This record gives sequence, structure tokens and C-alpha cells, in this order.
Amino acid sequence: MRNRMRRLGVAAGAVSLSLMMVTAGAAHAAPFAPQSLAEAGSDTTYFMMGPIAAHYQASAQNKFHDKVTEIPPVNTTPFPASVTVPADAVHPAFTWDSSSAAATPPNGSSAGITALLNDTTGQIGFARSSRGPKPGETATMNFWAYALGAVDYVTFPNTDAPAKGLTQAQIIGIYTCSATTHIPTFTDWSQVGGKPGGIVKYAPQAGSGTLSFFQTKLLNGATVDQNCDSSHLSTRLQEHDATGVSSVTFQNAIFMYDWGKWRAQKGGFEPNLTNGSALGAYGVTTPVTPSVKNVNESPTRYTATRYLYNVVRRKVHPATAKNQFNAVTGFIGVFGKTQGGAGYICAGRAKADILKAGFVPLGLFGSGGTGLPSSYCRLNPKDL
Repeated sequence: MRNRMRRLGVAAGAVSLSLMMVTAGAAHAAPFAPQSLAEAGSDTTYFMMGPIAAHYQASAQNKFHDKVTEIPPVNTTPFPASVTVPADAVHPAFTWDSSSAAATPPNGSSAGITALLNDTTGQIGFARSSRGPKPGETATMNFWAYALGAVDYVTFPNTDAPAKGLTQAQIIGIYTCSATTHIPTFTDWSQVGGKPGGIVKYAPQAGSGTLSFFQTKLLNGATVDQNCDSSHLSTRLQEHDATGVSSVTFQNAIFMYDWGKWRAQKGGFEPNLTNGSALGAYGVTTPVTPSVKNVNESPTRYTATRYLYNVVRRKVHPATAKNQFNAVTGFIGVFGKTQGGAGYICAGRAKADILKAGFVPLGLFGSGGTGLPSSYCRLNPKDL
């Protein structure tokens, strides 16, 4: 079976890129086999990446007829009960189904990235992530940003929260505790300009990219429930699923959401799990609600605007998966000009799907790295 011809993969380091050529096989060799590429991780981008992957598979840019499978973060409603990744020349078929511990999908961005790093069979080809690279991660992985979201808090019907919104200091005082008393600075909405009523805090599960960004950006590096005793911990829910917020606590509750995900659910693009919630106004000093006007890459953007990423590991796993890096990059990344340039998403072909999913596609600009043409993606960008 011959190797794919004329494909080059781009492996990015912290500063520069190195090119890897896939060598051509003999002209008389049998036709190549399509790659079966599975993506795991983020809840935030699961429903968006589904139609993007489907449209890529049917496009002329998918020259080698690769198959792309989106692995859900969990196997409960509204996600499918199980998903089977088709076999290819590298790995057998595999069914992800949480009824088995060994087949339970990675839940969230960090969990998906960890699973990608630990993969030795080729079952996970790349990862969805709503958080950016942590120190050292770009030595082994390329993070391709392709869209913008924005993290905000949400409140519920008849809330006692202040209509004017919350500052960063107030959010920190709600979600973290004093190192001395081990209780939050603010435990009642009247303490932050709202009506009298206790605050009941909810937060996403561990491994959530939305949780990670919330802590980095809105909590200024602190962690949810930092210094809190057992009676002042947040109730943990699956990210972007507010159905676990009891109506009894609606007046008191606060949770967190990605603005784009919230819009997608409210607009019917995906199942509505917002549970009647409303976006809050948030800001370091002057609270603002995210919108299509202020979620962008400009200096005046909404404070908690963030990139959304697809992540590919630069080392083949297993060694026999020689074409996997190139196949994934051709879908989510950018090659050098002479090796084909921008892949499907980075050439701007996913713009309509990104908009339908409630997010903001990136504009045409420098891709980053060395020797890469401009594209609609950014390679390993710093958080906004």
C-alpha cells in the first residue's frame, strides 16, 4: 500500500515550524486506505464540529476520503448513547460507551487532550479544546484556533442578582473563600448590589475547558472553591447543561456558560439546556454582556473572549500511523504554501457552520509559525 503523495505536515514548536514529508510509494502499489480520524474532548465545540466534519468529508478538499468521527464528551442525553469509530489500516473499530470504564469518553478539553497524549493505538486522532495551550504543551502538540467564544456567568428566573452585573472582584468573592474563615467573601446577593437572598453557586465538572478559562480569566488565576470548607463548595454539573439547577434555587443560583454555546442552545442549533437562564453583565470594572459586536480579537473586545481550538499531537501514535498528522492537519490546520497552504477549516470553508453554531469565525490574518501563509486560523496563540 503506497503512502500518500505530496502531503507535508507542519509541526510547530514554540517559535518555529519543522516540515515533515510523507514519501511517495511505488507507482504500481495498491490504492491508499482512507484514514479514520476521531476527535474527543470539549463539550463546547462538539455540536459545532459535527457538521464541520460532515461537510469536510463530502468536500473536494478531502482528497483521500478520510472519515472523521466526533466522540461525545459523555454518553447521556443530549449526546449519543454510544459512538463507533470505524476501523482503518492502523486501528480496529472501537465503540465509545460509558457503560464500560475502558470505553468511557474523555469529558472536557483537558480530558480530551490528556487522552490524545496517552493514545497509543490511533483511536484518538485529535482533540477539541475550549482552553488554550498550557506551558510546555506546544512542544508536543499544535493548537489550531479557528473560532471565538466568550465565557460569562448566567442567572435564572426571578434572580436576586444585581441587574447591573458583576465585577471581577465580586465574581472572585463569590466563587472563592477566605484562607482564614474558609467561606466566600460574598454569600448574599445584597452584598454585591442585588436583592437580599443567599448565593448558590454551580460550576462545571473537572477537566472542563470552560471551567479552566473561567478560572484563568474571570477569577484572575484563582480556582473555583479555593480555600472553601466542605459546606461552601459549588455544586458540579456537566458544562453547558443547566438542567441540574433546581428551580428551588433559581433566585439564588449562579452558573457559567460560553456565550456562543448559550446562543446555540437558545436558538435551536442544539438541545436547549439553559433552563431559562440569562446571560449576566461581567467586567473587571464596568460590566458588559458579550455580543456579536464585542466578541472579537480587538483591544476593546469583551474581557472574557476566548479562542476555540482543535489540537493535533505532533508525534504519530502508533508509529504505523504515518499519515495521521498530515490527514488531521489537512482538516484543521495550515501547511506551508508549497505544501498546500490552509486546510479545510483554516481556508475559511467552515465559516457558515461556525456562525450557525453561535460562535464567531476568525478573520483572515497571519497563521503564526514560520513559513505559513495567512489563514482563518491561528497556531498556538496566546489567550486573549
